[in-house]
Amino acid sequence: MSAFRRPAMSVGAAVIGLAAATVAIAPASADSVECGDAITADTVLTTDLTCGAGDGLEIVADGVTLDLGGHTITGPGAYGAGAGAGVRVTRRTGVTVTHGTITGYQTGVVLNESRDGHVTKLTLHHNDQGIILAGGGGHLVDKNLAADHGRDAINLGLSSGNRVTQNTVSDNVYGIAVTSGSTGNTVDRNVASGNEYFGIAAFGGGSGHTFETDQVSGSVHHGIQVNSDISGITLFQNYVSGNGDDGIHVGTPSATITKNTAVYNNDLGISAPTGVTDGGGNKAGGNGNVLQCTGVMCDPAI
Repeated sequence: MSAFRRPAMSVGAAVIGLAAATVAIAPASADSVECGDAITADTVLTTDLTCGAGDGLEIVADGVTLDLGGHTITGPGAYGAGAGAGVRVTRRTGVTVTHGTITGYQTGVVLNESRDGHVTKLTLHHNDQGIILAGGGGHLVDKNLAADHGRDAINLGLSSGNRVTQNTVSDNVYGIAVTSGSTGNTVDRNVASGNEYFGIAAFGGGSGHTFETDQVSGSVHHGIQVNSDISGITLFQNYVSGNGDDGIHVGTPSATITKNTAVYNNDLGISAPTGVTDGGGNKAGGNGNVLQCTGVMCDPAI
């Protein structure tokens, strides 16, 4: 364990008075960061970390920023013995994780029952899951690159009031999943490509989500998927293309579908049940099913 839990005097015998106070408020020295540390103050890494079993780092105080400084935290392998999280945050408020790479963990970043966090400008690859928001909410997840995960790139479970925006998720088994009773989340301006089961999806109960201005292409199955157990969802101005099944597949009538464009998908451009709210302005063309759209009217897109 590093200096983060040590008394101030352990910094060195010459540290006294004002110097000790300065250490307490300044960003932690990256030289003292070790795998498994509990982070209690703003910290900037200046070196890569290669870690074994367990979590890479855990943030245990509110309002802390962990800046990876462009460096990489590498775990024992996504399915290695004892693989934990690259960075774990539990029951904390206002934590930021930014600017680096996390690979080789069960999960890259976990915000568990936490509030108002910010996960930004990370590259996550070859974990089982990239980013998990479990419980809590009010987080901003933006400008991350998540690729080659064994499950979700980004997963929201029992988490509410989050915004997931401007992320790029590619070649994962699942893209961005909003599930397990989550409510009131916004998923917008993301690019999802080449994911297996879906690019973006909502399922497992929950309500009040918005999927807006996302670009989804090359999913093996549906591009955007909304299951029948979701209520009160809005799909606005998304662009879906080249997906292996439907471009947009909506199973619930409790949806509003407006100004989406669906082209060159293998089945329907937009598949929705009777009773959805057709907000108009939807377009489709070149999709494998001659109907192009069901449940909403679609103008020609090509």
